[in-house]
Amino acid sequence: MLKFFYFHTLDSTQTWLIEKIKDSAIKLPICVMCEKQEQGRGSRNNQWSNVENALMFSFAFKKEWLPLDLPMQSLSIYIGVLFKDYFQSDCEHLWLKWPNDLYVEKQKAGGILTQVIGESVVCGIGLNLQSSQENFGSLNLAWNTKKKKEKIENFVEFCFKFPMWQKIFSKYKLEFDKNFEFSFHNGDEKVSFSEAILCEDGSIRINNQSFYSLR
Repeated sequence: MLKFFYFHTLDSTQTWLIEKIKDSAIKLPICVMCEKQEQGRGSRNNQWSNVENALMFSFAFKKEWLPLDLPMQSLSIYIGVLFKDYFQSDCEHLWLKWPNDLYVEKQKAGGILTQVIGESVVCGIGLNLQSSQENFGSLNLAWNTKKKKEKIENFVEFCFKFPMWQKIFSKYKLEFDKNFEFSFHNGDEKVSFSEAILCEDGSIRINNQSFYSLR
């Protein structure tokens, strides 16, 4: 049975959950959410903090529950497609930019960070519900705490059905062309998606060079 924890403020839901797992202080599966993160974690060590209204949560489960055909380097894509599918009815313009950014049309609205800690998998998700920042998108939904708890718990249960990777990949490749007008960071280099080819394991090839999602 899923154990659910709620806090008004945390440094980071991801950090809190990882510390509990490393200390063997908690049994899986578990989910933790908060209303405000003071040191929210994003990809490339960016912060995800202090937005007006957002979904901010992390959940963990046993690695052995994942489908056998899932390439672990594409775990963020796998979770991202499930997340997008679940929230599609709330925002039809939500999509997953390779490999782990959540976009609403042409603006970044959130992101997904996955990590494997021993035999446990930790997934952290942040998504703007409301934002006044011009450079960021949102779902434009004024959900209260009760609504957010309900949505998060239902999503995690939805995720725990763990469909096969091939089913998830088939869905993702149908909208991969949305990436083509964007770019991504490879270290300090900015790489355009315009010539990217999506491979069966979730990696992409650009000019005979392979790139893998390891976030």
